[in-house]
Amino acid sequence: MARSKTFARLLADFTLTAVVWSKAQWVIPVFMACLVAAKPSQTLGQAPASTGRCIAEKSADSLRISILTGSEAVFQADGMLLTDPRLVTVTADGKTNLVFTASECLYDQDKKTIRSSGELSLSTGDGQMQLKGVGFSGNLAGPTLSVLSNVVAKLDKKLTQARQKSAKPELLQITSRQFELEPGRALFRDSVLVKDADGTLSSDSIAVGMREDDWEVQTILASGNVALQAEQIKTTSEQADYDLPAGLIVLKGNPNWAMGERSGRANLLMIHRESQSVNAEGDVYMRLPAGAGGAGGVLDFNAPTAGPAKDSKGESVEIRSNVFLFQAATGENVGFARYIGAVQLTRGEGRLQCSFLNVRLAKGSGGAVESVNAEVGVNLAQGGDQLTAQTATYDLAQKTIQFRGGARWNLGTQSGQARLVELSPNDGVFRASGRVKMQLPRPKGDGRFLLPPASGKVAKSEPSGEPLLVVCDSFEYRQAVGSVGLDSATFTGNVVLSGDEGLRVLAQNVVIGIDSEGAGLVSLDASGDLVVSTTGENAMRYVGDRLVYSTADETMRLTGKPSVEIRTRLEGAEVVALGQAAIYNLGTGLLRLTGDPVLKTDEGELRGREVVFDQQTKRLKATGRWKMTLNPRTIAKMRERTKKQGKTKP
Repeated sequence: MARSKTFARLLADFTLTAVVWSKAQWVIPVFMACLVAAKPSQTLGQAPASTGRCIAEKSADSLRISILTGSEAVFQADGMLLTDPRLVTVTADGKTNLVFTASECLYDQDKKTIRSSGELSLSTGDGQMQLKGVGFSGNLAGPTLSVLSNVVAKLDKKLTQARQKSAKPELLQITSRQFELEPGRALFRDSVLVKDADGTLSSDSIAVGMREDDWEVQTILASGNVALQAEQIKTTSEQADYDLPAGLIVLKGNPNWAMGERSGRANLLMIHRESQSVNAEGDVYMRLPAGAGGAGGVLDFNAPTAGPAKDSKGESVEIRSNVFLFQAATGENVGFARYIGAVQLTRGEGRLQCSFLNVRLAKGSGGAVESVNAEVGVNLAQGGDQLTAQTATYDLAQKTIQFRGGARWNLGTQSGQARLVELSPNDGVFRASGRVKMQLPRPKGDGRFLLPPASGKVAKSEPSGEPLLVVCDSFEYRQAVGSVGLDSATFTGNVVLSGDEGLRVLAQNVVIGIDSEGAGLVSLDASGDLVVSTTGENAMRYVGDRLVYSTADETMRLTGKPSVEIRTRLEGAEVVALGQAAIYNLGTGLLRLTGDPVLKTDEGELRGREVVFDQQTKRLKATGRWKMTLNPRTIAKMRERTKKQGKTKP
C-alpha cells in the first residue's frame, strides 16, 4: 500500500512538456504509453489520477505545438478520462491558433480520438470565432472535430471581410444541430441558420472554407433548401456559394429571388455584394410591380387604334430572357438592368420582344427608371396593335417612345412604315417621319372616295374595299381628347394619297378626321399645290389650293387662287370647268361651280352665276345671267346639220 501511495503522489506531481517529431499531424508521446504499461495490474475504478498532462506535435510541413491539459486524468480501459480538458494549438510563430475546452472528455491514446456527451467551447486565439455545442468527438491525427448537437458559433465579421476598415465589431452567428471541423474547413449541418446585421441565411448545411493560419473565411457553401433574406433581397435555391474575397454569391438549383415587389427566377444567380450588382443566367423570369416602367408604363403606349386605348395601369410586368444583369444606382453613379437574349416583356395585353433590353436607373434615385432601350428585332404588340423596328427607346422624362430603323406598324385598321416612329402615350399622339408610307381604311358612305356613286345615294356602312395609300415626309396621329371629337391624322410634305379606281391626291398638307369607334374616314382637308385625279369611266382631275371633304353630307369643296380647275370627259370629249370654288356631292353626282364659273368643251364655253354639271344624267345647267359661246367649228357643224334636216323635211 505504501508503494501505491508513493506512485500516486509521483503521478500527481508529474508534469512534462515534450515536442515529438513525426510525419503525423497529431501523435501521442511515447512516454504516455510507457506510463500505462507501468501499471498492468490496474483495473477500472482503481486507476490513479494525474494532472498537468500535455501533448505536443509537429506537422510534416510546419511546426505546430498542440498542448492538451486537464485538471485531472483518470485511466480507464477504454481510454483516459480528462476533467476540464483544454487543448491549445500554437502556430510556428508562437501565436495561439485554436483553444478547445470542455467539462470532460474520454481520450483514446491508441486511436488518437476524443469524445464526450458534455458541453464544449471552441475559439480562435484572437477570439474572433467562438463556438459552443453539446456532445463531441474528434481525431487528433486529422485533426478533426465533430459537435453532435446545439451548435452555436459566433464570428467577428472581420473574418468574413478581410478588407473591412471599420474597427466596430460586427458578429455573425451560426446555429445548427451538428458541426464538423478539419484543417481549412468547417461544416455546419442540419437546420443551419446564419444571422448578422444584414440578414439571415438558412440551409440544410453550410461548408465554410478558411485559412488555417488565421481562420479567415474564404468561402461559404450552403446546400439544401437555401434561403437568404437581407434588407433588400430574399432568395431561395438548392445551393449558394459565397466567395468572400471576391464578394460574390452564386446561387444554383432553381434560384428564386424577391426584391420588394420585384421577384424572379433563373438557372443561375450571382450577387456581387460590394458592387451591388446581380447577374442571372438561363431561363430568366422576373415579375415587376405596376408602374415599374415609369409613368404610363413601358407598354402603355396608347397607340392609334380602332377604338379607345385599353388601360393597363395596375397590371404587373413580366420579363423573360436568357441573361439578366443588374447594377444598383449608387451615389452619383447611374444604375442599369439589362436583359439579353430572347427578351419578352408582357403587361396585360401588351408584349415587347427584342434581343437586348436595357433599363437605365437614375442616379441617387433609389432605382427609379430613367429610360428603357430595346435593340434588335423589336416587336411591340398590344391587343391587335403591333410595332416593329430595330431599336426602341422609352424616355420617361419626355414620356415618349421612339422606334428607329425600318419601323413598321399595324394599328387597328391602319398600317405603315417610316424611318422613325414616336409615341407619346400620355398625350395619345403617334408620329412618323422619313419616307412615310401608310394604309388607311376606306371611308364610310358609298365606299368610293371622291367618286360619284353608281346609282343614287347609298346608305352608310362600315369601311370596305381597298384602303387608301399615303406617302409623305411626316405623319402625326392624335387621339381625340375625352369621349367627343374625332381622331386626327396629319400628313405633311409631298403628300401622295391614292386609292382604287385611280384616285390620287397630291398636296403639301392633308388632315384627315377619323371616327375612332368605327375607324372610318370622316373628313379630309388637303392644301398646298393640290391636285386630285381619278381614272376610269368617270375620270376627273381637280386642281386648286384646298380641298375639304366630309362623309357626313358626302360633299367635297374645292377652292383655288386664281381659280379651281376641274377636268373630266363627257361623251368622249374633254370638259374643263374653271371657277373660284367647286362643290361636288357624291350622293347626287352634282358638281356646282361658282365664282365666275366657266365650263369649256370642244364646242365652246358656258358662263353663268353658277354652273351645275349632273354626272348621272350628263346634263349641264347655268343659272343667272348665263352666256354660251360656241366656236366657229361648232357653229359650222350646227349649220350643216340644220341644212341636212331641212332637205329631208317633207
